[in-house]
Amino acid sequence: MKNMANVIGDVAGSLITLFKSLVVVSVFAAILFGTGPNGVPWDAIDGLGSLVNTFLYGGLTGLLTLLLLASFMK
Repeated sequence: MKNMANVIGDVAGSLITLFKSLVVVSVFAAILFGTGPNGVPWDAIDGLGSLVNTFLYGGLTGLLTLLLLASFMK
């Protein structure tokens, strides 16, 4: 019985980790590949440009965003 509880806990932990990863990937995809002109769903160049502009012209917000992204690089 103890072994079965450990297996269920391991599976649940793995699923939670997977869902967390999917959420993070979805957020980064939305930042990088926002909706482009005429409803184009993935405009990578414009998304990357707006990301760079956030860092350059964002002031404190740009700095905090850059620090947040740098913390995920570990």
